[in-house]
Amino acid sequence: MTSFEEMRLGDLARILMVTKGFPTQRAMPAGDVPVMSVAALRNAASPKYFAEPEAIADLGLQLAQPGDVLVAIEGGTVGETLVVPDGIEPFVPSQQVATLRVVDTTRLDPWYLGAWLATEPAREQLRRLARGAGIQRIPIKEPTSLVLRVPPLADQREIGERFHAFETAVQSHRAVTACLEELRDADLVVTFAEGSPLTIRNAGATVDLR
Repeated sequence: MTSFEEMRLGDLARILMVTKGFPTQRAMPAGDVPVMSVAALRNAASPKYFAEPEAIADLGLQLAQPGDVLVAIEGGTVGETLVVPDGIEPFVPSQQVATLRVVDTTRLDPWYLGAWLATEPAREQLRRLARGAGIQRIPIKEPTSLVLRVPPLADQREIGERFHAFETAVQSHRAVTACLEELRDADLVVTFAEGSPLTIRNAGATVDLR
C-alpha cells in the first residue's frame, strides 16, 4: 500500500515555483504570443489576446513549459487544473492562471502534482481559498497553503504516468470532437447558403442535393 506524507505547497519552496499569469491590461488583440486561460487550453479555443515577448520579459514572466501545472484562480473555473503537455504551441498563461513549476523533478513529479490537484479533495481546498461575491478569485499567495499528499518518487511517477495517459486520451477525443463540430458547421453554412443547389419542396417533400 502506498504511503503518503502530507505537506503544504509552501513547504516546497525550493522544489516548486508559483507565478501569476500575464496581466490582462498588458494583453493585445494581436501579437506574437497567445495569452491562454486553463479553460481555453482545455477546450482548444482560439486565443483572444496576445503578448509581445518584450512585455513578457519586462514582467519577469516566461512562456509555459511542458510539465507546468496551471491552476485557474479567477472566474467560473476556479480550481480547475491542467498540466502543459509536450508539443504544445508557445503561449503565456493568462492573469486568471497560477503556474506551478516543479524545479526539482527528483523530489516531485509534475504530473503527479497535476493528478493530485485534479482530485476532489484538492479542488475543494482550492474553492475554499476563493474570495469575492461576484467573480471568484484566489490570491496568488494562497495556493501555497494547499496540503499535498506526497508518496515516494517511484509511486509519484507511476501515478503521474497514468494521469498523463488519461489526459492525453481525453484531449485527443476533444480535438476530434472539435474537428467534427467545425466540419458540421461548415456543412450547414454551405447547405443553407443563399443560392445553394439544395432545394426543399415543402416540409418532408423532395430534397434535391445536386
